[in-house]
Amino acid sequence: MTTVNSRVFSANPIHYLNLARNESVAVKRGNTTFKIMLETPFENISPSGDPFWGDPRNVAELERRLKLREEGKMNFTRMTPELKKELLGL
Repeated sequence: MTTVNSRVFSANPIHYLNLARNESVAVKRGNTTFKIMLETPFENISPSGDPFWGDPRNVAELERRLKLREEGKMNFTRMTPELKKELLGL
């Protein structure tokens, strides 16, 4: 990890932004440290553009749960009208 103070960073920001493509870069200003990270583009799979599905962690969790369900390792219950009435009193 490369750490520089804010004055050095502001003198040559392009250098440090390009450096962040290959390694971690931190900019220190007083007692605060800012990390510069490369964000890989991720396609939002929602047709409506819902930002929840633009987060790769949420998509990965859905894929993990679908895989468990296909393997028969996930317990799930179908919400029947009788069960709905029993659980929710509706």
